[in-house]
Amino acid sequence: MVNERTSTDQLVRRFIEDLGVSYEEQGSSNVQIKEALKNASKSKDSRGVGKPEFIFFSGDHLIIIEDKLAIDKLEYKDENDAVDTEFPYRRDYAVNGAIHYAKHIIEKTNSYKEVIAIGVAGDGLHYQIQPYFVTENEVQELPDMKSLEDISPENIEEFYNVAIKGELPKEERELREVNKIAADMHEDLRNYGQLEGEKKATVVSAILLALEEPTFSLDQLQGSDREGSADGELIFTAVQRFLQNAGIVPYAKVGEMLDQFTFIQRDVTLNTVNSNLEMTPLKYFATTLEAEIMEKIKSNTDFDILGNFYGEFVKYGGSDGNSLGIVLTPRHITSLMAELIQINKSDYVLDPTCGTGAFLISAMNRMLEQAENDDERTDIKQNRLYGIEIQQKLFTIATTNMILRGDGKSNLIRDNSLTFDKEVMKEHGVNKILMNPPYSQAKNDQTQHLSELSFIQHALDMLVVGGQLCVIVPQSTMVGKNRHDKARKKQILESHTLESVITLNTETFHGVGTNPCIAVFTAGVPHPENKRVSFINFEDDGYVVRKHIGLVGDGTEKGKREHLLNVYRDNEDDNSAFIVKTTIEDTDEWLHSFYYLNDDVPTEKDFEKVIADYMAFKYDMQIHGKSYLFEGDSNE
Repeated sequence: MVNERTSTDQLVRRFIEDLGVSYEEQGSSNVQIKEALKNASKSKDSRGVGKPEFIFFSGDHLIIIEDKLAIDKLEYKDENDAVDTEFPYRRDYAVNGAIHYAKHIIEKTNSYKEVIAIGVAGDGLHYQIQPYFVTENEVQELPDMKSLEDISPENIEEFYNVAIKGELPKEERELREVNKIAADMHEDLRNYGQLEGEKKATVVSAILLALEEPTFSLDQLQGSDREGSADGELIFTAVQRFLQNAGIVPYAKVGEMLDQFTFIQRDVTLNTVNSNLEMTPLKYFATTLEAEIMEKIKSNTDFDILGNFYGEFVKYGGSDGNSLGIVLTPRHITSLMAELIQINKSDYVLDPTCGTGAFLISAMNRMLEQAENDDERTDIKQNRLYGIEIQQKLFTIATTNMILRGDGKSNLIRDNSLTFDKEVMKEHGVNKILMNPPYSQAKNDQTQHLSELSFIQHALDMLVVGGQLCVIVPQSTMVGKNRHDKARKKQILESHTLESVITLNTETFHGVGTNPCIAVFTAGVPHPENKRVSFINFEDDGYVVRKHIGLVGDGTEKGKREHLLNVYRDNEDDNSAFIVKTTIEDTDEWLHSFYYLNDDVPTEKDFEKVIADYMAFKYDMQIHGKSYLFEGDSNE
């Protein structure tokens, strides 16, 4: 007879059932495991059958879960910070009990020498999930979870490789491969082409576009010391022919782009055969790009490879002249934002500060996944993606990026989004905006119109009524840094609705020093007085900084993202430490930390720590002759 079910059991059962795996409670029908659980009771003498609350397999990995209703009964560690599986801790604490069973199974079976042991404590609102990896020689603490999504059959191998073996996540491996190629290309462009600053990016863009022209081949490139055209002229002509004949971009835009490429035609170094390379630098660069980058760009539709490629150049801006000025939005953020406002194939999407086009790539990828036929795919690429970019160099990069992604008609505009006619985008039916506006441009009263809130306000006015904007900005933007921004917050609420603000991991832009948040607005609908806005603390997003590597997932990022989306959509609950729903004023700081009131009941350990800290402080003051501070203390 199974024990009476608690709300924690119900919570865990739901998590497991979401995985779509078979599971057992209070024991196992597996012959070896069943035998191993004999004399594995959590009682004092361990006699009797051990009955794990939940046991199942995900892929080839054995999972054991123990749970407790009281959140302070998650785990107990001894003075050496090790999980103690002696009695009574194995009985009273979830993690300790799960590891106790895991050790028995490992010791008593030949087939199961690795177990993922998980302790769960709390209820549907206040709960913690703490996994451990247990072997004969090791009990390894793993990152905490918000659900069991990361150990689903689809994700378990990636979780095992990243969280347990310490390998880099798949996305980071892809990024490092691209950045290695970019770093090598940087050296080559500088050493063989004697190129500095943005010219490196321009040469790469021109070559990639030339490689798209059907009549162009690398065999045509021979150098300027032969009769006929120089390699640069051949590349320039191929780009010109491709852009004009394919009808990809308007004629005026073709001219703008070609103006960026003209220097390639006659640059002596680029067009002269290099004795070390035994070819011109242009042919060498083109050969490298065709072999190592072209296929990656076309095959990986949700990754702004070209943007990351150029981002690698930025690192060297200090020694090569003017930097490209690119601050790339991480891939996991661009896709998250597209998901938050549920971009779909029938939307018209705009990025009014599009940079290299990363948001448009995420939007296009999401829309194409929903497309059911070629007509829908063509419609998405030609008619439903718009971008505005003021900087010529970034405009060229973004246009190249979108063309290489198969964008049949690049609807990118080189203009200032702050002065662009808002009615134009409304006429196009734009109903979704993704953006990462320039940061810290408003230095004084004369430049206050360049603040992040100014970009948000102008962007909202470009949307049709009911359209949604999702923006990533510094947290200070939601506070209102000066009188101008405070006034803009009031103006925004008079015309538009704030839906949610999500506080992000402070390391999201690792190395930049910005503490970001995501804000979601609905356009054209004045903010109702009784509207309850969702403020979410998503600092624990499953991404950590690794030394010499940067920001990477720790293996739990998928589950934590899924939890965020479920809570955001009201499909799951969580406590106020994660989400606060409240009415707002324009004078408020629109951040979770402003509205959050800690409603966690202090645990016995919390109380003991406070007392210990107080006694240590008191002793320190007394030995330094400051006993007078405690006169009247009842403990004296």
